[in-house]
Amino acid sequence: MTETLTRTLRSTRDLRMPPGLTQGIPLCEVTDGAQVERIDTASMGILENVGAMFRDPIALADLKAAGARVEGEMVYPDRGLIRDLIATIPTDFTYSARNPADNLRLGGPHSIFVPMTGAPYLHDLNDVRRIPTLDDLAMFHKLAHMLPSLHSSAHHIVEPCDHPISQRHLRITYSSMKHSDKTFMGMTTSPKNAEDVMEMCAILFGEDFMEQNPVTTGNCNSPLVWDETMLGAMRAFCRRNQPVLCSPFVLGGANTPASVPATVAQLNAEALSALAYTQIISRRCPEPGILTDNSPSGPALAGWSSLHSSKSTIGSQGSLKISLNKRVPARSWNPKVAALVAFLAAGESGFVAGQLYTVDLDRMAKLSLPQ
Repeated sequence: MTETLTRTLRSTRDLRMPPGLTQGIPLCEVTDGAQVERIDTASMGILENVGAMFRDPIALADLKAAGARVEGEMVYPDRGLIRDLIATIPTDFTYSARNPADNLRLGGPHSIFVPMTGAPYLHDLNDVRRIPTLDDLAMFHKLAHMLPSLHSSAHHIVEPCDHPISQRHLRITYSSMKHSDKTFMGMTTSPKNAEDVMEMCAILFGEDFMEQNPVTTGNCNSPLVWDETMLGAMRAFCRRNQPVLCSPFVLGGANTPASVPATVAQLNAEALSALAYTQIISRRCPEPGILTDNSPSGPALAGWSSLHSSKSTIGSQGSLKISLNKRVPARSWNPKVAALVAFLAAGESGFVAGQLYTVDLDRMAKLSLPQ
């Protein structure tokens, strides 16, 4: 009887994706107002006195025209300019999926779960660790589509190394679109690749629809500098009204100070400079916020692997509360507090390593936890 029931449940399984998560529990206090003010003041001081490096002539011209002081590749925006620009970032928005039933609200109390991305290897059912192929990526996209708890198929969950790099972004994007009707992420590995992704989205959703509705997400990384690759990809997305994550990547104590508060101030300054530039490209372009990391430097793998990562993320959102004076979505990774991060991450995280959640910026640096 048990076997019959199991077969029945498997054959009648409901794979419909539930709505995005909605916050339903109290928020967690992590810092007080004075601490947040100190971080914000430090971040603004970094921007005004140390500056942010933009290695891109188009961005430098745009920032100078907007009123920022530019000296060579260094940009010194004052806090008034930063706050004026980022004030137009929408509080929340709706991601439009290929299947309208899978559209998702992000911002305020609304959160979504997204698969991890970028794995260079996989461990298959034959207990073999190997380089992934496009067929492997397609299988992961199908799994993301079938798992009700995942709200997106992301993009390169694994890297399809059997295809040339020059074509890989096209294969990855097409796989995301073909094997799932949920929302997905777009490749930003170069300005040309980002433009290609935008053209593919225009074919799928329609040019006019896409100009008015977010349908995908890009991800641009600094660290310490915004280069022409990331800034060109950012322009490609924002000009089409598509959001990009502004993600300073750091190794604590290596390219940042060793302490969490000082690291948060640096990360926040980097992120704010990029968020401000998105609004120069396109006012009111929606942005899903920032991703921060403070992984300890050393022989371990670089990754979102320590409790410091969570502290940095929460701290940066608190500082953004001062700067934006509103709620803003943010991207986070569940912390994997373990020395054997490369092994234990799989057990702790399973398939889901990334989560988009929202921080209530109207209540000083509090982590918004989903139901």
